Amino acid sequence: MSTTSTSGDDIFVSLEPPPLAEDPSQTIRSFRNLNQIIPQISLERGSFIDITEENLRKEIEQLQNRDGQPYPEQENRQDERSKVKPNATNIAQFEEDFNNARADLSRLIGAAQNEAAISLDFISLLISSVRPVAGTTSMSPHLKSHVPVGSLGTDRVKPQPYVEDMSVCLGWKTQSISAATERFARAAGRLAEEAEREKKYWEQVEEIAVCGEVLSKMRMPDYKGMGVRYGFADAGSTYKEKGIATLRRNADGNLVLKTEGEKRTKVLSVAIWRRSDGEPVRTGQHSTKINYESTDVKAEIKQARDLLFEDELFFQIARETRTLASQGITLDFGNKVTMPLPGLQVVLETIDIEDQDNSMDVDGGPDSVIAEAINVVLHLLLSKLHRKNLEARRSIPLPLGTRRHTADTGKSEILEPLIRCLAVEPIKSSLMNLIADLMSALKEK
Repeated sequence: MSTTSTSGDDIFVSLEPPPLAEDPSQTIRSFRNLNQIIPQISLERGSFIDITEENLRKEIEQLQNRDGQPYPEQENRQDERSKVKPNATNIAQFEEDFNNARADLSRLIGAAQNEAAISLDFISLLISSVRPVAGTTSMSPHLKSHVPVGSLGTDRVKPQPYVEDMSVCLGWKTQSISAATERFARAAGRLAEEAEREKKYWEQVEEIAVCGEVLSKMRMPDYKGMGVRYGFADAGSTYKEKGIATLRRNADGNLVLKTEGEKRTKVLSVAIWRRSDGEPVRTGQHSTKINYESTDVKAEIKQARDLLFEDELFFQIARETRTLASQGITLDFGNKVTMPLPGLQVVLETIDIEDQDNSMDVDGGPDSVIAEAINVVLHLLLSKLHRKNLEARRSIPLPLGTRRHTADTGKSEILEPLIRCLAVEPIKSSLMNLIADLMSALKEK
């Protein structure tokens, strides 16, 4: 309900606050909900029981007769009505607001009436258990037909005195202490097993250190712990892989060696080929013998070092074939080097460790001894190259601006000495025989 006016006394009553004076153009104002208006009236006027029509009229008359001034709210409303020009839109909006307020008021009155009826039925049903006649008098017909009279009663409940039972407290305390004891016992067992595994691991690390291996602390993305150096970087090697392995611990506490990349299984094999009836025949072969089935960590470190040395040796041989290509040395399939020499042919290739049994010495003859000697010489020449690089690294650097000697750049350090040793003597003997034949022919003339 927005505004009402009596035609006789012209009393203007409104439950809506007037529009703001700063905005006279605001002629339509949305009404507040009755749920907001009624609590405000209760706070300002108190309970609705004390508000009567007579009291309201007396209050209005007192406000009108005070100092001969009209009622302030009425004056404001009249000013507002004088400023607002009635039109069809305003009248339609007022009617819609009035209808909405009336529907809202009717809904609230219905809800209050329903709650009052339910409360009355509840009280009547309680009274019917003590005074049936008085209870049924105010009871609704619906309740009478569905609920027997006197079926709901009340009684006074006396609270029992609280008695503290210490047995319950002791039981909870005992249960908590037992659970904590079990947890501590399990944690102590796990710590003991972990300590035993750690002891076993560090004992194996100590055995490796006693053998003279170089240990270092590793910091990798997937591992932080101890590592061992099995490569030849400190000995003058310039190979791409430095030879560092991690010493990991498995679930049982045993030490596990893990090298970089895939595990190597290739060794160098030297084969001697000679022509027999116009066909090449392998007359001798020798390959480096490495124990591949050992499970000891120290043996695994030695095996990894030997395989790395074999890999670097063939890498250096394959790189030097480029500078010696004019002498007929070729590299086939990336793992086979062929060196043609007077009277024989030397083939250097990498074979798998598991295939060593299929490529053993052919007959143990002189060519097998030559193949073994070539294999040993190749390893010694690589060690000599390491020593030469180490001495160059330790030497005092030349002053700035000094011209460096580059005569050794691109020089073959492994294949050239081997070819010189194997080819010079046969060529020399052939040359001496040729000179002897020429001299004998000249003497006959």
